[in-house]
Amino acid sequence: MYLPNVEEYGMIYTIVSIVWYVLLAAGLWKTFEKAHESGWKAIIPIYNFYLLFKIAWQSRMFWLWLAFSVGSVLLSVYSTSMLMYYIAIALSIVASVMLAVLWYNVSLAYGHGFGYFLGLYLLNPIFIMILGFGNSRFIGNRYEGSGI
Repeated sequence: MYLPNVEEYGMIYTIVSIVWYVLLAAGLWKTFEKAHESGWKAIIPIYNFYLLFKIAWQSRMFWLWLAFSVGSVLLSVYSTSMLMYYIAIALSIVASVMLAVLWYNVSLAYGHGFGYFLGLYLLNPIFIMILGFGNSRFIGNRYEGSGI
């Protein structure tokens, strides 16, 4: 029986990651165009999430999500006690919940519901491509103009 070595796993992971990102960027390109944003902004890694937050939720929530995400990584890497490690876990859980809320809001902003949100959350590039290249239309950010 043939077992691939570590270098082959690394190469496979790299290829899958690149394909995943290309699919995500292609779908986001069309999704952004539907929301009247320039499509090229989808290929810039952190900026594309900022725009998603701006389109579907609130841009200030992006900064909060980014702080929780970076904080959880820094605390998990540099933790000197179990308390810091548990705080890092809590921060990553909050960041994950915020990401789930973002995808739910993206689903609502394009006229879909909870089922589509599950697709966006679990099979992200596929459902982003369906969102971008399909019949979905941008109906707007439900938080825009609400004062929230």
